[in-house]
Amino acid sequence: MSKQSEQPNGQASPPAGLHLKLAEKARPLFEQATQYAHAQGLWVSLSSSIGENAVAELTLSARYPDDAQPSIYRLIGDENNQTVIHDMAFGRSEETDRQETQPSALNDMVIDTQLERFFSKAFDLHLDYLTDKRHPPGFW
Repeated sequence: MSKQSEQPNGQASPPAGLHLKLAEKARPLFEQATQYAHAQGLWVSLSSSIGENAVAELTLSARYPDDAQPSIYRLIGDENNQTVIHDMAFGRSEETDRQETQPSALNDMVIDTQLERFFSKAFDLHLDYLTDKRHPPGFW
């Protein structure tokens, strides 16, 4: 039995597993970080999408008003391959970082740690509200 369901337009919708985890687990944490960064003077946007082949994506884009390029953190859930990808591009330095994990790593501590890492490296901004909710330095 397929996990896909039919949408009104006749197209199959992707399985809900990783899409739901991104929406229910990751998005609230991304929204909290977005609000904090905005309060610190960053221009921040957050979007989500579901693409072909059951790939769900949560994208956070941030920059200071005078930055030429934004820094972007994409959290990608690939249902078919059962992988989660943390894909970061740092606008100021033009560096990139990509880490592949298992779906079980979609939990508050991992996501908060990755958000802290992103904002720290991109903007030297620490998410002070996290306190005990992140992995210790050197974990990644």
